[in-house]
Amino acid sequence: MTCYATILTTSRLRNSDVSGRTIVTESESDRGRVLFCAAFRRLQQKAQVFSMEPNAAVRSRLTHSLEVSQLGRYIADEIGERLGKKDHLSAAERSAFVNFVETACLMHDIGNPPFGHFGEAAIQKWFNENGEQCVEEAIQLTHGEVGSGDLRLIEALADFKEFDGNPQGLRIVTRLQWNADEFGLNLTRTTLASFLKYVRRTGDNSTGAFRKKAGYFLTEEPIVKSVWHEFNYSSPQRFPLAYVMEAADDIAYCVSDLEDSFEKGLIHESTAFEEIEATFLKYSFSDDDPGYATIKKVITSIRSGRRHDGKVFTYTDFRTSLNRAIVGYVADRYVEHHGEVLKGTLDALLPTTSPCGAMLETLKTYCRNNVYGHESIQRTELAGYTAIRGLLDHFRPLLKCSSERFNASLSNLNKDPSGVPIIIESKLLRLFPEKYIKVYCHYVADIAQNDAGKFLEWNARAHLVVDFVSGMTDDFAMTTYRTLAGMRL
Repeated sequence: MTCYATILTTSRLRNSDVSGRTIVTESESDRGRVLFCAAFRRLQQKAQVFSMEPNAAVRSRLTHSLEVSQLGRYIADEIGERLGKKDHLSAAERSAFVNFVETACLMHDIGNPPFGHFGEAAIQKWFNENGEQCVEEAIQLTHGEVGSGDLRLIEALADFKEFDGNPQGLRIVTRLQWNADEFGLNLTRTTLASFLKYVRRTGDNSTGAFRKKAGYFLTEEPIVKSVWHEFNYSSPQRFPLAYVMEAADDIAYCVSDLEDSFEKGLIHESTAFEEIEATFLKYSFSDDDPGYATIKKVITSIRSGRRHDGKVFTYTDFRTSLNRAIVGYVADRYVEHHGEVLKGTLDALLPTTSPCGAMLETLKTYCRNNVYGHESIQRTELAGYTAIRGLLDHFRPLLKCSSERFNASLSNLNKDPSGVPIIIESKLLRLFPEKYIKVYCHYVADIAQNDAGKFLEWNARAHLVVDFVSGMTDDFAMTTYRTLAGMRL
């Protein structure tokens, strides 16, 4: 038995209806489930950097995710070849290893809200400013009756004050892609573990490796615990394949954001690579380091515009040459530090202390300084920020009403149990996808009818609202905001 026999597992949240499938077939099934789901398709109208971009050559979240998956396959295949020579992977396990990594890469951005990180910030800020008041009104508390340090209040709000695309992505694939039951896409626990970039729950203030952000919400904590139990983790730790997914994403976005900026005409290759070269050469690496020598050669070629054989050296040559060098380094580092990877204690496969990591950091720095702050991007992000906050303002009646009134609205009643007419709430709920409402109803059915349960019900209700808003494409978010604001029909 290889050391990956217990890591590459066919175990799912619900036992598969099809029995007798191999680990390779199960891993391919996971990839198909992600590729064919609506949440993945919606990434085609979510921005990578440039929102609502008319130029189809500029990347969306979908095309970015496809590129990350290709890089993930490339890295995983290189790792598989090296591990196979050491008898750490069988032939079937090597194929499954590649498939599992590819699937994690395909879905790594599936939880991103409209307008990306700016959208995340808009949701966080709205709930930091309005969440506590909404809870008080919904649970019918007098102001200050529950202190800000009350654990029930903290847990009810933490998922939204720390809202992030990573835990939302886990929620999408395990719940919101409801087919016949509550298990979402019912992916293998290996795929779910490979997707978990961070190991901290919202509201958990512990520090340490891979805890910079939250990796999952309160609502998905039982699912994550079942994943860790599958792999006999006594405490949260990063899964080996998650290292590969992270590295593939880092490589892809650093190189592609730069290329898209050239395509948009925001920056020009001659001046950009002059600055990139100067920044990279400030790192103190030895010329004897093969990685450093290779990257210097790639930069020199793109600066001169010529390959060593005299032919034209294009940006495509730059991208492929750089990717080849970095992928080789990542695969070597994974195998060299295999024990640490299996334990989840390695810091990263692309540390900035390496020439490859330093090169990616150089590209990130250049884009931060010259691209992400560009006026055209800022204008769109500000509009998106306003739209998302405006949507949450319009859905506020659903967050501040009592659970009894909310349930009456779900049932499309004209009045709540107190006899107060329902005018807005039921109309708003008709906008929501049926699957999302099913997830809410299934979740609250198991909540105890006590004081603590009231906070959990509000948390589930707030998730329903945020699930809808964060699942919107950039264009649909703007359109819906304008419609609800009365700006258009």
